[in-house]
Amino acid sequence: MSKHRLRCGVAMGLLAALLVAACATSNVLSVNYLLPARSNEIPGRSVAIAFEDARKDGAFLSPSARQELEDFTNVYALTVSKPGRSGELKGAYALGPLFTEILRYRLEDAGVKVLPPGGGAQLKLVLKEFRMDYGDRKWSASVAYDARLLRNGTLLSQQTVNGSAERVVLMKKTDAEKVLGELVSDAVNQMDLAALFKQAGL
Repeated sequence: MSKHRLRCGVAMGLLAALLVAACATSNVLSVNYLLPARSNEIPGRSVAIAFEDARKDGAFLSPSARQELEDFTNVYALTVSKPGRSGELKGAYALGPLFTEILRYRLEDAGVKVLPPGGGAQLKLVLKEFRMDYGDRKWSASVAYDARLLRNGTLLSQQTVNGSAERVVLMKKTDAEKVLGELVSDAVNQMDLAALFKQAGL
């Protein structure tokens, strides 16, 4: 093994160790995105990804949830897994990049090539709600977004997705992360990519 490869391996190992350590603290919430069982459903398409935060209230945690997770710094550690397989830690992200990365993995798993920002077709996720609450010893969370397929700024097709999840608290932070992972996975996987592209004529 060359020195260059050894250094890269050490650097990647150190980065992974730092991310694991961060996930173990209360500053970061882990999000386990579970890809759908089906894959490569619409090969041959290509799109760029965009994200817009259109929430009326930009706070993810309600006041009661913030009291339980007071050290949370609005950073999410993303793990991606396929059904029946162990997850892979991808990185730590703020809200916008988190959804962008999750959408990228969803598209690539479906056979869609993800392009850099620019001309051509664009899949835009417009986040309208993303909220976690705590009360009666339960975590509850909700999400709502529009998935918009555009070309050169013209809207070609659109879907609206809403989702919610809740869990009785046994282990405070762990259960909050389970709710969050279930919510994000279900909501993103509800997006009917084949219908979006068909309606857009792409």
